Amino acid sequence: MKHLVVEVRAGEALAAQLAQDLPALVGRPVNPLDVEKLLVQGSVFWNKARWRDPGPPARPMTLEIFWPDLPVEEFTLDPRCVVWQDEHLLVVDKPAGVNSAPSPFSDRDCLTWGVEKYLGRGFPIHAVHRLDRDTRGLIFFAKHKEAEQALHAMFRLRQVRKVYRALTPPQPGLPPGTVFRWKDTLDWRGHVQGAATTALLAGPDPAGRLIWTVLPHTGRPHQIRRHFARYLVPLWGDRVYAPGTYGPDDTLGLACVAYRCRHPVTREPLRLNLPLDEGPEIGP
Repeated sequence: MKHLVVEVRAGEALAAQLAQDLPALVGRPVNPLDVEKLLVQGSVFWNKARWRDPGPPARPMTLEIFWPDLPVEEFTLDPRCVVWQDEHLLVVDKPAGVNSAPSPFSDRDCLTWGVEKYLGRGFPIHAVHRLDRDTRGLIFFAKHKEAEQALHAMFRLRQVRKVYRALTPPQPGLPPGTVFRWKDTLDWRGHVQGAATTALLAGPDPAGRLIWTVLPHTGRPHQIRRHFARYLVPLWGDRVYAPGTYGPDDTLGLACVAYRCRHPVTREPLRLNLPLDEGPEIGP
């Protein structure tokens, strides 16, 4: 992704100005259709907000453009990915390879966009938490502010129990039932925080890979992936922590498969499970 800064003039069509100025910045020809895609997909910003109008600006502007390395594909939510909902909440099975929330280069290729389209544009949907782009699994969305605030508080107070399933390459000498408890600190972009993870070996899958039930007791970025890489072996398909081992078609062996908590509004017990047996397994 390239971060570009472009000065544009008042009174001239923005799309035409960008088609003229961008080639020198990106090192290749840029046509008006390319510019239209950038505007529609949300890659252009003015004053920290996305700018989509291709017409003449009323005043000179300094635009920020986040030029993606790969084409952006609008995400559409498959209704079969809706695991559970009521008038307060929606729980979705996020596919691996999809951003949970908008990124600087687009707000159209993420799960949040797909949920907004599924419920109807303008529906006041609120994303409560995220999963890594490469991780599959369950994500909560709140349908109103009260549910959003209550869920945020529950996650902050660790009143939501999360269960993950992970895959690793075979590890000789580890019988089913083996338990690891990892507790340390993790540094993410200069911010050091305590992290704790429990991993229980369930056994091998038909391909010989090991299946783990994982309980993250804290919610640090890449926590499970980093703990496996640090103390045992990188997860299957993890191109970040096992560089050069896996190819682009290898899916990360990690999925958020269950939540245990109380409903943030009704306070009834909630037991949410990802029906893995009814869909594609994590991993190839």
